[in-house]
Amino acid sequence: MMIKHLHDNNLLTGLIWEPVDTVKNSKSYQQWLSKLRKTQSQLVYTTNNGGLLKGYSDKKFSDLEPFAIYVKNEFGDGVYYIRGPLADDEIYFLIITDDRILSGSDRVVKTGFFDTLIQQMKESEYSHLKVNELSQQWIDVVAERCRQKKINTQKKKRLFALGVGLAGSLLLITVIFILNMLLE
Repeated sequence: MMIKHLHDNNLLTGLIWEPVDTVKNSKSYQQWLSKLRKTQSQLVYTTNNGGLLKGYSDKKFSDLEPFAIYVKNEFGDGVYYIRGPLADDEIYFLIITDDRILSGSDRVVKTGFFDTLIQQMKESEYSHLKVNELSQQWIDVVAERCRQKKINTQKKKRLFALGVGLAGSLLLITVIFILNMLLE
């Protein structure tokens, strides 16, 4: 499926995106969110107006890129989806509104659930959002960008390690040279 293709290219989906205002939620929800903040890896992203929003995952972000951020930055507000093969009966969907990733989206769901969601959205506060299917070509471009970013990061790490090794060697040679001069 398309999600496996994303994961194979170090793109992460399925994050739990924190709502902007959690005060209105129940006490049990707030306790769950507090536990989530302590036990999950946290990603902070900024909106166009400078707001800080958070997403959580049980996976480490060091080598992974959140796919939802790519979609948000590239396309902005809207409902985005990727259809899996017909045999899978699954759809990945993401909702972005007011430059924020909507909590509860960035998920793979059954086609029936997604169809019901789209029908109900027509009569909700999100009715203004355009529904867009993400093309395989665009997904491949994002996967390639992510792959290139990982390669560049690995090169930088290797160059840093090489630089530290050379600096250490130079320092060692200098110390040996100075000691040799002092002992003569």
